Parts: sequence; C-alpha cells; structure tokens
Amino acid sequence: MTHNNDPIVQELLAQTLAAWRQWLRGDSHAAAELMAHTPTFTIFGPFGGPSPRGWSEDTAKAQAAAARVFQGGTVEIELLQSFVSDNLVVLVAIERSQVLFSGQDEPRAWDLRTTQVLERYGDTWKIVHRHADPLIARRDLRQTLELSRP
Repeated sequence: MTHNNDPIVQELLAQTLAAWRQWLRGDSHAAAELMAHTPTFTIFGPFGGPSPRGWSEDTAKAQAAAARVFQGGTVEIELLQSFVSDNLVVLVAIERSQVLFSGQDEPRAWDLRTTQVLERYGDTWKIVHRHADPLIARRDLRQTLELSRP
C-alpha cells in the first residue's frame, strides 16, 4: 500500500529536497548526511559506472566530485509512489531540475527517475540505497543498446 501522505514520507521528501538543492550548488555535504555510512550502502548514480558497496572515504570523495559539476539550479520532486514499513521506506520519484553545469553557459533540464530505500536507525532515517538515472524519455532498442556500448 502506498503512503504518499504519511508524515514520515513528507519529512523524508523535505529533507531530500533540501539536500538536492545544496547538491545543485555543488555541495554534497547535506546529501552525504542523509546516506547511511554503513558497509551495506549502495548507490547507482545517473552517470553510471560501478556501484560502491558500503560508505567509505572514497565514496564521500566520489560524491563530492560528482556534486562539483553542478553550478546552480532548481529541483522539484514528483513523488510517484511510496512504501512505508516499521523499518524501511521506499520513495519512487521523478526529480525535475534545471541545472547549470560546469563549463556550460545556460541551464538545462536534468530530470531523473529515482528510487530511494531508507532504513530506520533509532529515530533517524538514512538512505541505504539510491538509484538515479536520466532515462525519462522513451528510447527504442537501438538507442538503448547505444547506451550499453563500452
């Protein structure tokens, strides 16, 4: 059952939105605070590549480097679905942004399909998995195969 109006979901969305607004200014600290600094943390970022298994100093450095390509912008989160249990929350959303990237003159659309899994640690919820990809627009097989080329 979905729980989009659940107060926990609304609080987690507000925290996520605030962190992503800082991210779009090139600051990864608020996002890092939302993430579980545990050996089981995983992230599938929108730029692809291998997923780290567990939070580490290298993960933090990679997140900071990824955030630095963002030089400003706006973001809104369209919650599509949420699931809430005693110790897990899943948020399925579209993050719609206008972003100024490093080396670019004009902001551009940066829309991501996202799934976040959050786990309760005492009174705090932390992201244990995040998947974000820019595959909003439908692609045919040829275009999709082109994405998987080495």
